Amino acid sequence: LSELRSKDKLLAEQTKLAAMGEMIGNIAHQWRQPLATISSAASGIKILNEIGSLKEQELNESLDGILNSSKYLSQTIDDFKEFLQGDKEKTKFNLKTNIKKDLSILDGMLKTSFIEVIETHDSTIELFSFDNELSQAIINILSNTKDAFLNKDMDNKYVFINTYLANNHAVIEIKDNAGGISNDIINKIFEPYFTTKHKSLGTGLGLYMTQQIITQSIKGHIEVHNETYEYNNEEYSGARFIIKISL
Repeated sequence: LSELRSKDKLLAEQTKLAAMGEMIGNIAHQWRQPLATISSAASGIKILNEIGSLKEQELNESLDGILNSSKYLSQTIDDFKEFLQGDKEKTKFNLKTNIKKDLSILDGMLKTSFIEVIETHDSTIELFSFDNELSQAIINILSNTKDAFLNKDMDNKYVFINTYLANNHAVIEIKDNAGGISNDIINKIFEPYFTTKHKSLGTGLGLYMTQQIITQSIKGHIEVHNETYEYNNEEYSGARFIIKISL
């Protein structure tokens, strides 16, 4: 029994480190564009000033761009800080608002991967649970979806997020058009250390951690299956994750 507890503790620590690694990567994605904007604006001001062509309007526009980008960076820090602090107790929160926050954290990653997110929400859904832990689970699923698109030459990469009420449960559906999960492994993806990625790219803990959060912390249910569907008169196939949380 002691050995099992020790293994569970080690797995929990490895899971936390894996999450930290994912978050550092997301921070890099989030900061790249605003930092480039600040650098470009500052360089432009300096060049125009050196050649004596700096006009007040151009100066104000550049400074506004720098200020807005700085505010964005500051907000990003607050979002990640709140996320990484985790939850100490349950709170009441709006599900749509929580998912919007998750997408803002992943905004840079999604844009650089050319993934379009299409959302349909029941904005009335309120949960009394651990909002940051739910965010961690959703972010893990979306990060896994991003990886599913790697090395695929596709004009349109979609992620659909749908939230609704059914049978006194809040339901979160996340599906993509990345082609789905092989039938040989779809029943294994929630197992610890299972990964189809090269060892340098994945630990196999992301979806295991997601299942643990949903089933153990949030007391919900998660499942995944492949689905073929139509969107904009085109047929697509992909993985569909379904999370159910009792109200």
